[in-house]
Amino acid sequence: MSGPGLHLPPDDPRFKVVEIIRAPAFFLLCTGVLNVFFNLAGFALAAMHVTSPLVPAGAPATTLELSWSLALMLVVGILCGVLSAWGAMSAMNLKGYGLATVGGITALYILSPACVVGVPVAIWMLFTLRRDGVREAFRS
Repeated sequence: MSGPGLHLPPDDPRFKVVEIIRAPAFFLLCTGVLNVFFNLAGFALAAMHVTSPLVPAGAPATTLELSWSLALMLVVGILCGVLSAWGAMSAMNLKGYGLATVGGITALYILSPACVVGVPVAIWMLFTLRRDGVREAFRS
């Protein structure tokens, strides 16, 4: 068996659960890292006062400025990304079912460009966590 996370012998009763949870947890980890990266990039772009790419054609160009609302949105995005990555690592090691669930929920944060990947991965992770035997594997 290869890949990130817990490595168990095939005769371990948690082996099947690790195989089930490994893929969504890995992609949740990637989503969390993307969330952190994109939100840090948002801070950098706002600090450099770049021209907003969302200006309609023909409208005067406006620069991104770090307002309180933008800063709050970016900080919440970073926190959600960190929680998603932490929850994914927790799921890969079958430690902390609640944290793995919180990681899936925080990947649903839609005010980040990573939501394109985050929403389907989070739904996949949450459905995987609800499968038979998964919660019991976290307990043992």
